[in-house]
Amino acid sequence: MRIKDHLPIEELRRLARAEKDIGRFQRLRIVLLGLEGWTAPAIATAVGLSRRICQRWAARYNAEGLAGLDDRRGREPRLPIDAEQEAAFRQRIEAGPVEGDEVCTLRGKDFQRILAAEFNLLRSLPSVYGLLHRLGYSCLRPRPRHRKADPAQVEAFKQAWPERLDKIAAEHPGKRLRVYFQDESRFGQQGTNTNVWAEKGSRPTAVRQTEYEYLWVIGAVCPETGNAEGLLSPQLNTQIVNSFLELFAKTIPEGEHAVMIWDGAGFHTSSALRVPENVTLVKLPPYSPELNPIENLWHYLKSHFWSNRAYADYDALEAAAMAAWRVAVLDQDLVRSVCAAPYLDRATSK
Repeated sequence: MRIKDHLPIEELRRLARAEKDIGRFQRLRIVLLGLEGWTAPAIATAVGLSRRICQRWAARYNAEGLAGLDDRRGREPRLPIDAEQEAAFRQRIEAGPVEGDEVCTLRGKDFQRILAAEFNLLRSLPSVYGLLHRLGYSCLRPRPRHRKADPAQVEAFKQAWPERLDKIAAEHPGKRLRVYFQDESRFGQQGTNTNVWAEKGSRPTAVRQTEYEYLWVIGAVCPETGNAEGLLSPQLNTQIVNSFLELFAKTIPEGEHAVMIWDGAGFHTSSALRVPENVTLVKLPPYSPELNPIENLWHYLKSHFWSNRAYADYDALEAAAMAAWRVAVLDQDLVRSVCAAPYLDRATSK
């Protein structure tokens, strides 16, 4: 079988040895055997394909070189809407329900109706879901947002961050800045539920406690290093926050300075607050928990460790909180992932 010498045979052998895709490996082997003088029937027997298929791959290689060995089975399915309709449909999806929809959220049936009424496209429900997925959409639970949140303040905080970090660095020459996010979460007998695996069509049950004992988990995490510091307390006030800051400050290495980002809770702004010398506090804009990635850590702990359970008393809550902290929060790789803060252009001093 005739094969053009687009590449030296040694280079083709190297490519074949490194190839992990079995299909492409077979095609490279067809070319190699052809260059070695094998006939089409012999090559077909050696690679386990028909003679015609081997000849077809040889012809593609002869015409296009290595590019001819690419797998071309099937074509990218075309969307049932053109580019202009796609842009308009995306806007409709992201705008959410309007008054005429008479629902609080758009579901598959609603999109089916919208495509028919506004785009003159009749599609089955599975086809509608397929279109949504191909456009890159999934049905996700939104993060709660306070109605008083100001997007302009949030954006201004992000834009001003590099300059603010430079200013703090200038105030502490010779120190490497480390950014920490701080927050508190209440954990108690007012339980929560999280998802479980169960048979389709069933409605599984799980314990949801409705008693009143609780404790506070106070934490600070560094998304860059994955380091985390925590404190458990039966109450929360400025005195407890001062104790946490004092203990936290002792963990900061000699050559570092901590920049602690937190919210504007009353015990964070009290005149009785005592801030250690190696800590600088930065207050988040009001009603903007999405800027504080330690919130993700509370969600992780509740969904992985603290939900679907009942706790007998305060001691049981304390034991559960410490066990979860040891398993999850002392795992620096997990903390770096769960508490990532991609909106920060910089997390340390230069």
